[in-house]
Amino acid sequence: MAADPERVAESSNCESEAASSETAQASVSRRRMLSATAVGSATALAGCTKLLSGSSDALRVCVWSGNYADRFEDAVVPKYEEEFDADIQLQRGWDEILADIRSAPDDNPPYDVTVTEGNFYYYGRQEELFHEIREENVPNLEEVIDYYTEFRTTEYGMPVDGAPCTIVHREDADVQPDSWSDFSSEAVQNSAGVGVDTGFWWYPLYAAAVGMDERELGDEMHEPDLHEAVLETFRDWPVSGWASSGEDVWQQFDNGVIDAAQWYYEQVAYDIDDYDGLTHTMPEETTGYLNHWCVVDGTDKRDQAEEFINFLMDAETQTAWSEEMPTLFCNENTEYAEDLAEDLPSNSEEAANIAFPDWEVLAEHDDELSDEFTAIQTDS
Repeated sequence: MAADPERVAESSNCESEAASSETAQASVSRRRMLSATAVGSATALAGCTKLLSGSSDALRVCVWSGNYADRFEDAVVPKYEEEFDADIQLQRGWDEILADIRSAPDDNPPYDVTVTEGNFYYYGRQEELFHEIREENVPNLEEVIDYYTEFRTTEYGMPVDGAPCTIVHREDADVQPDSWSDFSSEAVQNSAGVGVDTGFWWYPLYAAAVGMDERELGDEMHEPDLHEAVLETFRDWPVSGWASSGEDVWQQFDNGVIDAAQWYYEQVAYDIDDYDGLTHTMPEETTGYLNHWCVVDGTDKRDQAEEFINFLMDAETQTAWSEEMPTLFCNENTEYAEDLAEDLPSNSEEAANIAFPDWEVLAEHDDELSDEFTAIQTDS
């Protein structure tokens, strides 16, 4: 995943030049004239993306950094390279992904294929950073769970994977939350406190909205008149841990700073047993992210890029992938490893219990909500 591409991310050591939301929402060419300052920033950013493997002729694929990249490299790359007799040059990215694409020459983008969550996917489309996906080259789209093709356009990216937010908590504490409304309960208020993500500020706010239950599954976030009520609910959470990575969350538990936390299923389910005294509970209704995989405008490997995305969408690929990574998958025929199917959706009805952010609505209020979230963090 990645932090807000329109703002300087607190979760990364690599700072990116942030365009204004007004600019991002306009349909503009992705190749903009860069000032000397911007060029300098782009040069600095070039060092933020780490090459993992591959040759100069390889398909350049950008994935989220951290254990996502580690598991992707183990589970997906060898399978594709063997099946298609092709090389993958895997690159780790975070908040700099869109900035790197913006600053690259027209005919030499930094990646051929990139992962995007909802925020990046929205702003990247507005700035024409991605090729349209030719559906005849991604036949596995026919096997994608309907819900994932209906709530967000697939014109420029294919839904492949993602993760709901889960609640991490201590096994032996008085706090045993199983819904986001519990973060407002007396038991949680009297605990050491809770931890939340800071880079992806919209997920804690959506979780707060889901817990309010005044509108259908987080729709409070899609009604500007209710934004202050959502922010007030979030202010009332006893947030004592502000995390920019999973490592931060585990350390905050270890230091006794928090007794519960909002975090992401794919970073928790296979790792939780490594931490004594901790468990996690998946709320019946939650929020979460969905990755759309995109072909970067300007690549000379458009056909291969679409072939690779279609490979990611394949049920067999996703079944094997789930053995290494406990992520949500979009193919209706995917067979989840272990007990993942108990928590992760396998059909549209189950997927509809996850409030995925609607950036078509949210973008207009992006700066305002982000500033309010930052103010709450600063004042805590």
